[in-house]
Amino acid sequence: MFNLTHHRLSLLALLGVLAAPALACEAPREGGVAGDLAQAELDVEDDVGALAAAEVAVADYFIATHPDYRRCAAPMCGGHFVARVNTSVTRCADGTWQEECHMFELDLSGLGLDRSTEAKAREAFGAGQALVRGGLKQVQLGDLRSRPADVLVASEIWLGATGNAPKGHFSRVDSAGIVCVTYPCPSFSEHSLNTNLSGPLDGVDLSASGATVKQVEGGMTALSTPGLLVAGQHTVITGPAGSMNRLDAAEFYLRLK
Repeated sequence: MFNLTHHRLSLLALLGVLAAPALACEAPREGGVAGDLAQAELDVEDDVGALAAAEVAVADYFIATHPDYRRCAAPMCGGHFVARVNTSVTRCADGTWQEECHMFELDLSGLGLDRSTEAKAREAFGAGQALVRGGLKQVQLGDLRSRPADVLVASEIWLGATGNAPKGHFSRVDSAGIVCVTYPCPSFSEHSLNTNLSGPLDGVDLSASGATVKQVEGGMTALSTPGLLVAGQHTVITGPAGSMNRLDAAEFYLRLK
């Protein structure tokens, strides 16, 4: 199961991991990070507010942190707790901001999956082996009329390739379509999930996750389209063109359609 401490990266830490020393082939932006951090205006408790003061949600990607074993009536209990990756706080279905939020049900109905694939996706997400892009909402379920249920409504779901517990920071990685005659070369672009931070990458090492050759090939193919979500850490590559980050994957995720 996902360890909640893995996703608690401050924005200062993310600035550090995404700031590239220098770009090969083209001039970098100041600091190597595209865009400035926005100030989030969060109506939260003082203790959570201190954590949330510098957080900004550009797109919400969630991971399940643990099942809800509390003993109370459904839909107040049951399901799982979820958290936004890379951030300290999550906007819950009731509108409050917490370190993690209750999710009674995962709604995949908008993805057009068949029943077998949907069941596989639910199992993977509940085990902490998938990421969901979406939002938490209170929904009145037909069979539970006493009160609204906390529902995570998915617009995307991404399944982990290896089943490994994710480590490091979570990013979307795409091919930049750049070919250089020297190295390091900004062949890939990295966008940190749930923030507006981005930067170049010289390479992406999916084999560092322990994935099979077939899994690595599938992941590298996805880098062109529809992109790949990667949990991992940086290694600095230095060469004739300067220095640049490489992303070493602990786990990577392919979009399920």
